[in-house]
Amino acid sequence: MLEMVPRASPCRNQSRTRSWQPIIGGVTSEMTPHPTTDAAAARFLAAHAAPRMRTVDDHMFSGSEQYPTPGAFRLQLFTAAGARPVALAVQTMENGPSLVNGAEKYASAVWRCHRPHEVEPPLWIQRQLDDLDDETAPFQLVTFEVASDHRLTEPRWHRLTDVQVEQLLGQKVDGGRGDGYQPPAADPEEVPVYEITPLAALPQPRPFRQPDCMPGTESWRRMLFWRTHPARPTPCCWYHQQDWTRLSDTAIALVEDAHRDGLTGHDIAPRALDKAKAAGLSASDIYALHTLFSPALGICATSSFTNGQHRVQAMRDQGVSSTVTVSWHTPETPTPSASQLA
Repeated sequence: MLEMVPRASPCRNQSRTRSWQPIIGGVTSEMTPHPTTDAAAARFLAAHAAPRMRTVDDHMFSGSEQYPTPGAFRLQLFTAAGARPVALAVQTMENGPSLVNGAEKYASAVWRCHRPHEVEPPLWIQRQLDDLDDETAPFQLVTFEVASDHRLTEPRWHRLTDVQVEQLLGQKVDGGRGDGYQPPAADPEEVPVYEITPLAALPQPRPFRQPDCMPGTESWRRMLFWRTHPARPTPCCWYHQQDWTRLSDTAIALVEDAHRDGLTGHDIAPRALDKAKAAGLSASDIYALHTLFSPALGICATSSFTNGQHRVQAMRDQGVSSTVTVSWHTPETPTPSASQLA
């Protein structure tokens, strides 16, 4: 039987600090090796698989007054004697900055609040839902470098199957928001608007991850890197591994096709991804397209980026001219006619 703890206990005061060495090449004497490929991630999961018990199920984890998180999410924590804890984070769009954008801060807060005296952080699995009924969102293993005491950096994502997650935990997994979740009061419903946008019309990206290949917009390191690397996919990081020229052209064609058929709003993404799957695109291409069409992950920017600046930087590095972006529109309430007011 699962032991249920409905709310997380508050963080303890972390007055004691430890000296940390950065992980070079993913390995230190203190830390578990950091997987850098999907094959390595599979071995990593197999090495940590164990029957675990769910000891925390907090439907609105948001850290604490001392260590707040930028948003909230459902936190399930699974533990077993002699095994590394596993944190499963599940979030929907209305709960603040996404798990993708805030992965480091969210995982660091869980480590500080729930396992403050352990040398290694809990293993981190996350699932970003478009809505409460989303059954297609993938699970992801996110691994990090440890920059300092209880502070994680440089996330890397590895897509997981449901079976892999269940093997890791030793039990069936609940990847939803949970029966105890109470959504916030509804704002006026917004609908996504998919547009074809020239990259020149987007704001300047300011990447905060991948410092080796995205060191800064005016950095001499950036100029040197891209003078010595052709404008094509490179293995340095997930963002640069994708062929954004081909993927953007595909996304644009899918949006234009949907518009020709009169589709709008939430109907476009499922139609586009279904067509991409029917065309036989690879799983990695489908996921990259998912990040463009998902309302929670799509490139969204006005004067600055809400989502997508790392993808846009990689697109610029590869010479992409236009791509698909998402903006949000609140349909106006129809003005009542004179007869209705009479």
